[in-house]
Amino acid sequence: MRKLSGSPTTKHCRLGGAKESPANTNVSHRIALLIFSLLLPGCTLFGRGTSLDVPEDEARHRAALTALSVQNRTSHNLTIAFRVGTPPVQEVVLGTIAAGRLEKVAPVPAGEPIVLVARTPDGRELRLAPRSYPIDGDWTWEIPATAQFRAP
Repeated sequence: MRKLSGSPTTKHCRLGGAKESPANTNVSHRIALLIFSLLLPGCTLFGRGTSLDVPEDEARHRAALTALSVQNRTSHNLTIAFRVGTPPVQEVVLGTIAAGRLEKVAPVPAGEPIVLVARTPDGRELRLAPRSYPIDGDWTWEIPATAQFRAP
């Protein structure tokens, strides 16, 4: 207890004075915010759990890619696509290559069997046998001028 000057009675005094100063209020708010920030993430540990959908092996491997270039030595503009080797069968178009050109197309899945397809404007196809490509690899498909395109 301190005796305040000019007062005949003894009064209790806080360190910050009789009124709450803005600096003390600001510090109090910051401490409360810090405590709240530290406790909030802990609440999620006790919340409702959700399970992650883990894809099957085929879907997981589709994230691994191989860069694909196509050397089109034919006289046809070709549409390049691939078909997945596992059900359900899907076809993905990778790009179009002009006659006589070497160009890079969209990457293909690596580590799983796929079938590469080159299609002429009239719909005839040249298909490679199913094969797997190396992860993070580069592969060039050379289509010779003598390639035989067949009706699907």
